Amino acid sequence: MWKGRLPRHILEMTHESYAKRAESQLHRSPGPLLVNCGLGTNPLGVPPTVRRLLKSCHKWAVCDYPPPVAKGLTGAIARYLGDEDLQDRIVLGHGSMDVLITLTRLLLPPGSLLCGVSPQFTDMPLQAMQGNARYHPVLLKGPRFEADLETWKRAARQRPHVLYIDRPHNPTGQVLPLKDLEVIVAECLDRGCWVIVDEAYGDYLPSEESAVGMEHPNCIVTRSFSKAWGLAGMRVGYGVIRDPELFQIFDMLQPPFGVSLPGIEAALAALEDGEFLEKTREYVQEAKAAMLDAMAKIKNLEVAATHPSTPIMMVHHRRGNLFEMLAHLGIDSEPGSGYLDLDDSTVRLRVPPPEELERAVELISRLNGLS
Repeated sequence: MWKGRLPRHILEMTHESYAKRAESQLHRSPGPLLVNCGLGTNPLGVPPTVRRLLKSCHKWAVCDYPPPVAKGLTGAIARYLGDEDLQDRIVLGHGSMDVLITLTRLLLPPGSLLCGVSPQFTDMPLQAMQGNARYHPVLLKGPRFEADLETWKRAARQRPHVLYIDRPHNPTGQVLPLKDLEVIVAECLDRGCWVIVDEAYGDYLPSEESAVGMEHPNCIVTRSFSKAWGLAGMRVGYGVIRDPELFQIFDMLQPPFGVSLPGIEAALAALEDGEFLEKTREYVQEAKAAMLDAMAKIKNLEVAATHPSTPIMMVHHRRGNLFEMLAHLGIDSEPGSGYLDLDDSTVRLRVPPPEELERAVELISRLNGLS
């Protein structure tokens, strides 16, 4: 029987991407009775500027290819980031995951070492391991799961080829202070180590909190339009690469037309709606405070370290399957088993849409009856 050469070690991996797990909200029909606290999309939905744009989409020449480089979009992103000189350092992708996958191909050949912390965004280490790279994270300790400066120094001391830092951290929503990140990146530069800073949730923070302003050539920052900008369905992401050689190689390796015409147009329209972004940030802080206050009153419930401005948080129940408990009450969440080194006694919650916040808080209060 034909058995061609294939990377069959992938078939032996027991962990799957969150998007492919049957338990993920992507594969469930929440229905009208479940409060949506699952996937990390914008709880306010789509920016009004994008809604208006979509009414005229019949005018788009979708029979033509989109711009192969989309300079208009990279320029708009650079202006949003506050540094127009970044335009020639920005690479685009079909979501920030597309950029991360290309970086994995470039920087993590078979046998190389990726370090980070665990838990963290699962798909990046999975991509590395599927390419026969090694992944040695520093395990975070509950109940707070704090990833502080010393934790990241421990990861860097393993002398990896790449250090992967999700900032804000997924699933906890905590944020490593920028001054501490500077220390880590500088130490990695001395060790010849690349640092990928994943800022998928970075737009929930003020622009001055971004790592894109760091000029170390070993620091690569990836960002997404899927979270605070409300464009998950459009699949638009980007990276900021300051090393000229890496930028050139990335540009040669990345296929052309990495972002569709609808994606380009929607991202440009979103960037014009700063009011929507500010409204999102304000609501997230208000809703998260309400959620945290409600959970503080629940026995056997532990909330990991988190930042008040990020929409996600990680919660652990000491006596049972929290994912099932919440589903029983009517709250949809992302199960801990979607991450390495967690189980379903832990979940990641995202703040619900405004119209569901009051109900979410009320349902959380019922957890005491299930404990």
